[in-house]
Amino acid sequence: MGIPGYEALAQRAAQGDVLATFHWGLVLASHRRWAESREALQRAAARGHGDALAWLGLHALYGYGGAADNPLALQRLHEAEALGSGEASYQLAQLAWCDGLVARDDAQMAARLVAAARRDHAGALRALALVYARSGENDSEQADASGRCLERAAALGDRVALYLLGLRWRKSADATQRTRAETWIATAAALGLKRAAAHVRVATQPMRPEPAALGALPTPQLRDARDVDRMRLAEAPLLETIDAFLADEECEYLIALAEPLLHRSLTVAEGTGDLQAHAARTSSDAALFGAQDDFGARWLQSRMTALVGVPFGNAEHMVVLSYEPGQEYRPHYDFLPAAARGNKPEPDQPGQREHTMFCFLDDVAGGGATDFPQLGVSVAPKRGRLVHFTNLLADGSGDPATLHAGLPVTAGRKWLATMWTRQRRYRYW
Repeated sequence: MGIPGYEALAQRAAQGDVLATFHWGLVLASHRRWAESREALQRAAARGHGDALAWLGLHALYGYGGAADNPLALQRLHEAEALGSGEASYQLAQLAWCDGLVARDDAQMAARLVAAARRDHAGALRALALVYARSGENDSEQADASGRCLERAAALGDRVALYLLGLRWRKSADATQRTRAETWIATAAALGLKRAAAHVRVATQPMRPEPAALGALPTPQLRDARDVDRMRLAEAPLLETIDAFLADEECEYLIALAEPLLHRSLTVAEGTGDLQAHAARTSSDAALFGAQDDFGARWLQSRMTALVGVPFGNAEHMVVLSYEPGQEYRPHYDFLPAAARGNKPEPDQPGQREHTMFCFLDDVAGGGATDFPQLGVSVAPKRGRLVHFTNLLADGSGDPATLHAGLPVTAGRKWLATMWTRQRRYRYW
């Protein structure tokens, strides 16, 4: 059975076009036709297509259409990297954040990320644009590299890069760039990026930037050593905020990445540990997991886990949440019921949630504060503001004083990115 809109691609793949066969394999995977996807990727890989072999590695890693096989996944990714696959280099760099399946080596991660970018991997280019921008606040070489990476990703048609480039150029002193900014945002919207559609000011003909040479790329600085100003709001439990923890562009990045993946938020059932919809929680959310995660998002997550001195592998996957007017999360705890997945005292189990961290990704026109009724504290939404609190008492049991609520949004929309860290390792990749 064909897939509407992809008839020409399927025909070229059937005729033996290697590149078409690879892309047809990805289309089949996006429609969860795993066996057909794997067969197409195998045909492309057999003819030396490195990225096809890398995607076969991802099929094995995530268990697409079958059982997961981590050793096979690593074998395929390393073989694909040896063939020059930018996808393989990118994925191996991303997996290393957890220091589990792939050992964390910042120099190797940086080298792999640059190698992927040089092979026009859009995710690598986007990630480098963010990392270089952070370092580039005091380093013109890194700032320049950030701009070139973002422009290159936009020229490749990456809709998130187009949107971020448009936001950057809106602030430019160059009038031509300010005009072009509207084109890039409109193009991102035309490519289906919801966040861009909400920020279109001028209807223009969609168009991509002209691809330019990437040029020399400095070594990206993956560890963020800058000091932060913590505002302590409570001692027991520890509750603190850090303003401007994430930059405006970083907030927009997470929103743009997550918005297409939103679904109704769920809660953990007290008795069974199962996930279920509940009237107490009416938000939408998107977990950045598997193919939905990316290096740029993991780099932002790593800054959050470093803040509390916890290994990245102890953290659950980041969840981006959205609250529209009237939506809320009534008073609740973040520590888990006894039946929750992995909440066991054994050393090979992750245990309880120790820390909660969330960052407001946008200002909110009305409502949406996070209220701690037992502490008499309410934290107002503010773009870039990170909130951190501990969940457990000294004996490891849940602290009842951490009761908190996401108050109803009365105007506008609330976005936040949340992470919970466990007592022990939660994930290996």
